[in-house]
Amino acid sequence: MTRGLVGRATHAVRYFLLRRLPACRQMAALMSESMERPLTLRERVTLRLHLWACIWCVWYLEQLQLLRAGLRERAEAEDSAADINLSLEARERIKRALKGGS
Repeated sequence: MTRGLVGRATHAVRYFLLRRLPACRQMAALMSESMERPLTLRERVTLRLHLWACIWCVWYLEQLQLLRAGLRERAEAEDSAADINLSLEARERIKRALKGGS
């Protein structure tokens, strides 16, 4: 009986939160932004509460993190391959050019 009561209370709290928090579409945009910049305290709390209440957004965030990790691995593999072909001097020239220096 207690387990059922706790389950219903948890469901009620999650439903209450989802009705009052920003929509999933807004949270998806915030999740993407969180990978590019630090979130404010209010944004972090709102996102955490939403993720606690919405399993769909948890799955979406996991997919974003998986894609990001895969792209990073691919970029590192391409960088290591490029390192073999470029001299140290050439790499330094490229770095300076990308930073805007001469």
